[in-house]
Amino acid sequence: MGYRIVLTADRSLTSEYRHVPLLDFLACAPSERVPEFLFDFLAPQVPHHDGILPYAPYGLRKVEAALLRDYKRSDVVVAHPDHVERFIDEKTKIVGINTMDPLSLGPLSLGFTGGVFKSYSQKFFLDLIYRLNHLREKHGYKFKITVGGPGALYLSFRPHQVEQLNIDYVIVGEIDHMIPYLFHEMEDDGLPRISVFRKGPRIEEIPDIVNPSIHGLVEVMRGCGRGCEFCEPNLRYARYMPIEKIIREIKVNTAAGLHNAWVHSEDIFLYQLEDWKTFMPNTDALVELFTAIMSIPGIRHSNPTHGTIAPAVAEPEMISKLSKILRASHEHWIGIQTGLETGSGQLLWNYMRNKMKPFSPDEWFDVVINGTAILNQNYWFPAFTLIIGLPGETEEDAWETVRLIDAMERYLPRVIGEKAHFTVTPLFFSPLGVLKGEEFFDIEELNEGQMAVIYRAWRHIMIELNNLPPKLIKLNPPLKLAFKLIAKFGAWAVINYIKWFAKRKGFDVDKFMRVRAEKRPKIEVIAH
Repeated sequence: MGYRIVLTADRSLTSEYRHVPLLDFLACAPSERVPEFLFDFLAPQVPHHDGILPYAPYGLRKVEAALLRDYKRSDVVVAHPDHVERFIDEKTKIVGINTMDPLSLGPLSLGFTGGVFKSYSQKFFLDLIYRLNHLREKHGYKFKITVGGPGALYLSFRPHQVEQLNIDYVIVGEIDHMIPYLFHEMEDDGLPRISVFRKGPRIEEIPDIVNPSIHGLVEVMRGCGRGCEFCEPNLRYARYMPIEKIIREIKVNTAAGLHNAWVHSEDIFLYQLEDWKTFMPNTDALVELFTAIMSIPGIRHSNPTHGTIAPAVAEPEMISKLSKILRASHEHWIGIQTGLETGSGQLLWNYMRNKMKPFSPDEWFDVVINGTAILNQNYWFPAFTLIIGLPGETEEDAWETVRLIDAMERYLPRVIGEKAHFTVTPLFFSPLGVLKGEEFFDIEELNEGQMAVIYRAWRHIMIELNNLPPKLIKLNPPLKLAFKLIAKFGAWAVINYIKWFAKRKGFDVDKFMRVRAEKRPKIEVIAH
């Protein structure tokens, strides 16, 4: 039976990655170097119900909900990408695809693939596009292929590839309030091939999801406001979801048997922010938010997706309060992704002056280390990302980042012992946000300092794999053992590739390890 509108996503977005923290990054791995059977083992697909996704990417659920304001339920289906053909026939008008990184141009994909290989995100996206084009050619179907989601922005950078792939429409931006209108326009050939929308919806125009999301994801705010120039969400003003709306969406997930609430924002510590001068977090609002979430029947766990490190230092008692609400313990760590970005005060001043507020760029070294200590003491596990190749980055800027990683690695265990945990994942600069006019970073332009950053970051990942908290990976013993072996071998392979690449460039890998922090951090504030 064909549907008027078929929604789907590439396969990198239709796995729960065994609920292992950060394993979602596997979608950025080079498909030519990581065997597909290994990807499938680590990232099994969500089981489908007669080809329909029981859990779908959150963005796809928002599109579905918005369409159902105007279209009939019998017109719209959210299909598993492996079975999408089952729902398409001559009646089908649009096939909408949600994607994260269709051309391996994202910062993490560039870091993993070097701009040479195809990430799994790209491979699965292209496979899906080729299948849909084949279906149109074989049966003479007239449906339009429309691509949206975070990855649509990268397609807008490459209009010639959009044309080569026979993609009819690329939609960039927040369009919750316009979705029925846009889909009608697409049915009538009324839109340009690439459409970019700058003005987002008001909160009351954003529909609640009507079916469950993968990971139990719900968003609590949109936009940011810290003003980091390399970041796309900073182009959108901050808007906050009312707690009642958040609870309604979580209940959609718990009704489907999901027990986790993965709370999405660009920075959770900006939720209901009132002090935009110092960026001091609104502790009362955060306590109210997570108390409400953890009080929902069926919810056992919750954690935020992203958050800046500075608020932990500014309000350590806030972290302590949230940890109690979230039931954090040695058996239940709270994961959070946060941007370390750089150890260079000059780059901080140039591109992210609000990143460290209420502190100054000169205090970033101590802010990062103290913030990590406070989070660790309260059973939070920060997964840091940093950027290689910001415009104007000097080799000394890169060495400053190496010194910061070194200080974190050496001093945190001395102060808080076995609770000291963090990862640092290097990303390559992609021209986003205010910096759209810049060039993508070229891996062949890596200098010795930048190479050292990559090496020290991955070396620390290997250290963490050997010292992970026992309860962090919630898999049965055989799967946990298999995961650890695969992860350690993967990290070992990456480190050896880095050594080979560094040697080819004439860099001294041993020098990378001899670089030490020039000052001992002041680790003074620990929340209990």
